[in-house]
Amino acid sequence: MNKLRFQIKVLPLIAILAFSVLAQAGVVDKKAALGGFDGFVERMGAGTRELGRGNTGSADTASMPAAYWNPAILGFRQNLSYTLNAEKRDLDRMGGSIGIETPVGKRMGVGFAMLYRGDLAFDVIDEDDQTLGTASPFFSMLYLGFAYRATRRDAFGMSLSMSYDNMDVAEYHDDIELVDGYTSPVTINLSWLRQWNKNWSSSVVVRNLSFSKNLSARWSKNTSTDNSVVSTEGVRPKVLQIGLGYRSQIMGKPVYAWMEALDYQVADTLLVFDPQLHVWTGRVGFECEIIENGTVRVGMDDLDAMLGLGYKFNIRIGKKKYLFDINYALTYESEAGLWNPLSFGVRGFIP
Repeated sequence: MNKLRFQIKVLPLIAILAFSVLAQAGVVDKKAALGGFDGFVERMGAGTRELGRGNTGSADTASMPAAYWNPAILGFRQNLSYTLNAEKRDLDRMGGSIGIETPVGKRMGVGFAMLYRGDLAFDVIDEDDQTLGTASPFFSMLYLGFAYRATRRDAFGMSLSMSYDNMDVAEYHDDIELVDGYTSPVTINLSWLRQWNKNWSSSVVVRNLSFSKNLSARWSKNTSTDNSVVSTEGVRPKVLQIGLGYRSQIMGKPVYAWMEALDYQVADTLLVFDPQLHVWTGRVGFECEIIENGTVRVGMDDLDAMLGLGYKFNIRIGKKKYLFDINYALTYESEAGLWNPLSFGVRGFIP
């Protein structure tokens, strides 16, 4: 009987892993199409806790910053919460995120998030292959999220996002009046989250919609003030993200499994069914509370492997207890053969 119960609890985890592998099939040849779009924040973790389990977070009501992962999560907030994450990756890449969110009444929530990505020392090379110096280009995205919990189990959310990037190369071009910084138009993200029961949850997030006729987040970047340089184009493909979460216990230990399938539409049209204009990828993660308040995580984001650790503790200040959640993540980028051991994050909840 115990063996049967063990199989019932483990089978959903195996199914989630299988679905994630299927979502990744065929993505290797086409995912290069995503290399030029400004929203590359989705290829780095927005939260250390979520990064350690495969960069999954859309179907978990505890994910932060919720304004990025799934604004509908804000409808389940009960306390003022904040998160701060920072990471240093190989090739002199760095990043991080901050977020703050709070309930509004009994059924609503609001949250803010900022994601940051940049290079510490990027060589600037001219057309004669001469190194002029180094630059520190960076990219940031701001999110303002709102949510309404329609039922005890369902919440709907929306976030407005805007990006700013700075190439930091204008000083090396005295003969051209270059513009370093660019601001994108406001884009829209829509979402839904349902907590089906104590075991299962699911989510749907539609990202990067705009106010254009095709709802495509595409805009022109004028790279010089005198129009001496040809304008470039910023683009952020529409994304359909479907998440699934499973919670259970194995041998008395809380165990969680998360899966996400993502579809990137790399076409400037409302909706296209040509598979050549879609890039599919998947994420999967598992975590187990091996000791009280101590969690171990593993996951895969496409072909990249992650390992995470987390620990929760309380600090009493006066008559109140403040909960802190400290997290760490190790990432291996398999295609580049790069280990990234420096990802740290802290989350806090204010009663």
